[in-house]
Amino acid sequence: MDTDDAGPGRGGTPAPAIEQWASERRRYVDNLKVILIATVIAGHAIVGYSEFDWWSYSDVREVSLSAVTTTVLLAIAAPFGLLVIPLLFLVAGLLTPPSVQRKGPGRFARDRLLRLGVPFMVFAVLIWPLLEYGLFRWLGQAPDLWTYLLAERSLDTGVLWFVGALLAFSLAYAGLVRVRSGTDREQKIEVRMGHLLGLAAVVAAATFLLRLAIPFETDNWFVDLNLWEWPACAALFGLGIVASRADWLTAVPDRLRRQSRTATLIAVGAAGLFFLAVLLLGIDDEQLWGGWHWPALAFDASESALSVFGPVWLLGVAQRLLDRPFRWARPAVARSAYGAFLVHGPVLIALSLALRPVPVVAELKALVVAIAGVLASFTLAWLLIDRVPGVARVL
Repeated sequence: MDTDDAGPGRGGTPAPAIEQWASERRRYVDNLKVILIATVIAGHAIVGYSEFDWWSYSDVREVSLSAVTTTVLLAIAAPFGLLVIPLLFLVAGLLTPPSVQRKGPGRFARDRLLRLGVPFMVFAVLIWPLLEYGLFRWLGQAPDLWTYLLAERSLDTGVLWFVGALLAFSLAYAGLVRVRSGTDREQKIEVRMGHLLGLAAVVAAATFLLRLAIPFETDNWFVDLNLWEWPACAALFGLGIVASRADWLTAVPDRLRRQSRTATLIAVGAAGLFFLAVLLLGIDDEQLWGGWHWPALAFDASESALSVFGPVWLLGVAQRLLDRPFRWARPAVARSAYGAFLVHGPVLIALSLALRPVPVVAELKALVVAIAGVLASFTLAWLLIDRVPGVARVL
C-alpha cells in the first residue's frame, strides 16, 4: 500500500489539480493499489456471510453461504490472501528508500507517524472497539461496555493491523538510516533466485518458531497486530528495500519474474496436495496453526513460499499490464485508495445491517455488499479528502 505524501485536497500538500498529483506517480503502482484494496474490501464483504472467523459480521450473520459457495470461496481466497498482504509490504518497501532519501529519516518518521500512526490509534483505540461493541450490543450479544472491554484480552485493530505493522517497519528503517549518519549507503544488490529461495526458507523457519508461542489467527496481549504473520511481512518489506536499489520499482528482472511464476505455481500445487493429504489423513486443523507438528511445519513452508515468490511474480505482472490509464482507476480513485481501506470496515457493517431484514440468500447479500462496499468506501474516502479540511494530510 502506498502511503507516501498526501496529494491534493483541502489541507493536503499544494498541487494545482489531482491530475498533476497523478502525473508525478508511477501509474502501475496506483492501479495495482486500487485493485488490491477493492479486492480486500469485496473479500471482507463476502466472508462476512461465511462460517470463517475472518470478519466481524460473520459472528452475527443472519444467513450463511452454501457449502459449495464456501468451498469455492476458500479455494480462491486462501492463496490470494497469502499473496496480497506480502505484495503490499513489498511495494511499501520499494517506495521507502526514495522517500527517506528525499525527506531525510527525521521528516520521514514524522510523516509516517501522521499518516499511519494517527489512523491506527484512532481506529484501534476508539472506532473499531466501539463499532464492534455497538454491533453486538444492538443484536443483544454483548454485556455492558466495561465488562465487554475487560473480557477482550487485546484491542482489536480489525483490518488496521497492517498499518500498525507497516508503521513499525518504517520507523525501524528510518532509525537504521539515522544511525548510519542519515543516509542510505547500502550497495546495490542484484537479487537472484537463490536469494529468494533462502529468504523463503528463513521465513518458513521464523514463522514456525514464532507460531510455537503465537499460533495462527490468535490474538495478542494488549493490541492485536497479527504477529503470527510478521516474518513474511517483514521479509517482503526488507526485500522491497533491497530491490529498490536494483530499480525494481521500474521493472522486476524478466528472468526472475518468470522463475518466481514457476515457483509460485509449484507452491500452489504443493499446497493443494498438502491440504488433500490433511483431509485424507484426518489431521486435526489445530496441528496446522502452530506447535511441534510436521503439519505445522509443512503449512508454514507452503505459506512462506507463496508469500515470497507470489508477490515478486505479481509485481512483474502489474508492471507489464497496469502501467497505463484505466477508466476505473482515475486519479481521484487512486488518491482515495488508502482512505477507502481505512473506512471500509464501518461501511461494510452498515451495509450488512441495512440488508439484514431483506429475506434473500446469503450469496446475493454478499454480492450486493461487496459491490456497494467498494463503491461507497472509495466515494466516502474521496469526500473526506476533498471536502474536510486537514484530512488530506492523513489520508
